[in-house]
Amino acid sequence: SVQRLPSFLAGRWSIALAGVVLVFALLAAYHDSFSVPFFFDDIRAIAENQTIRHLWPLGPVISPPAGGLTVSGRPLVNLSLALNYALGGTAVWGYHALNLAVHILASLILLGIVRRTLLLNPALRHRFGAAALPLALAVSLLWALHPLQTESVTYVVQRAESLMGLFYLLTLYAFIRGTQSGAVGWYLLATG
Repeated sequence: SVQRLPSFLAGRWSIALAGVVLVFALLAAYHDSFSVPFFFDDIRAIAENQTIRHLWPLGPVISPPAGGLTVSGRPLVNLSLALNYALGGTAVWGYHALNLAVHILASLILLGIVRRTLLLNPALRHRFGAAALPLALAVSLLWALHPLQTESVTYVVQRAESLMGLFYLLTLYAFIRGTQSGAVGWYLLATG
């Protein structure tokens, strides 16, 4: 006889499979973007940015140069560029790989937001609950693979906007989880 997985486990496997599909779709779409050279603001924000040459002391790293650079006033972006520089100097593949990782994380969080939203609201759950995961995957794939998102991976300093989007989506996801579970930790993450 065929044994079925418990429903909670089958649900987790389905969610994991949707995540794997999303990750592989993004890797397939952007696998050839790792050699795109620095251009436009990348030159000033990376190649000419002396504050990313060392990770320590941390003060200069989190005090990016002023003057209208993409990193100006964005210490986290500058720190992420410094980490890239520490790992690979000015080799472009590492910068694009981290941009793709940020984009993948944002896409996975969007998958969670759409799925949970369709299941959380009683009216939406009644209408779309059975298809919540496939719909969430479709929305996430459409968003992640849309041509407008290309520069979030290929244009390195676009990381500023990608990180903002990631943290915004993470805030929404944490809030949704907090409303579902009542756990204070989710609310703290949403406000952090």
